[in-house]
Amino acid sequence: MRAKAGSDHTLTIQPAGGTGQHARPHQTFAQPLKVRLVDSRTGTPVSDAPVTFSWEAMTQQALFEGDRTNVTAPTDAQGYAQTPPLVAGDAAGTVTFLVTAEGAVSEEFEVTVDG
Repeated sequence: MRAKAGSDHTLTIQPAGGTGQHARPHQTFAQPLKVRLVDSRTGTPVSDAPVTFSWEAMTQQALFEGDRTNVTAPTDAQGYAQTPPLVAGDAAGTVTFLVTAEGAVSEEFEVTVDG
């Protein structure tokens, strides 16, 4: 049985891919940002829950495909949610993304645009 979003369960966002990677300006990062949402008490995956990935920077260092600074993706049956492709911008530096889901403590992901 899977927990549903909006229940009284405390949820955990677990990084599942994409954080810590590097790309050169204007290149697409090799992996999307990916998380798994689970019930903190049981470890049960949470399906059909929206997870938001928000860009936490003031300069154009990386954008999601379509020049978006944030995206919301639903979790699948195993609790995974991922972003569309992430493209490095003009400016070199570390980009921080805040990952949020209702009922869970937020997580931060970082990627780096190399100079």
